[in-house]
Amino acid sequence: MNMKKLFLLHAIIEMLAGVLLIFKPEWLLQIDGQSVQTLVVSKLYAVVAFTFGTLSYLLYTIFEFNQVFKKIILLVMFFHLMIAFQMYAAYTQGNTPNLGAFGLHISLALIFLVGYMSNPNAFE
Repeated sequence: MNMKKLFLLHAIIEMLAGVLLIFKPEWLLQIDGQSVQTLVVSKLYAVVAFTFGTLSYLLYTIFEFNQVFKKIILLVMFFHLMIAFQMYAAYTQGNTPNLGAFGLHISLALIFLVGYMSNPNAFE
């Protein structure tokens, strides 16, 4: 799996998610009677997602197999794993009606893991 193309895929997904959540923040935490605070948190996450997507695009343009990118890839995996756990907790607590965000983030973590493990010695 080509790590450089993974950053491009990641950029597209994150930027798309960011734009969608800016205009439809209620999609993140779809609960009855959403408060203003819930919508603010969703919009803040949208900004983070779009920014993270933009960063991933920039990383795609300059990607090299080196120790810095190895750490970045591990950090991206960690980020998505932690967001997946948090969204699973939100689902079990009834704060979101489906596992969509959990599924997206666990999938992204696994995709980066497979990409990394397909060629772990390339970073040496």
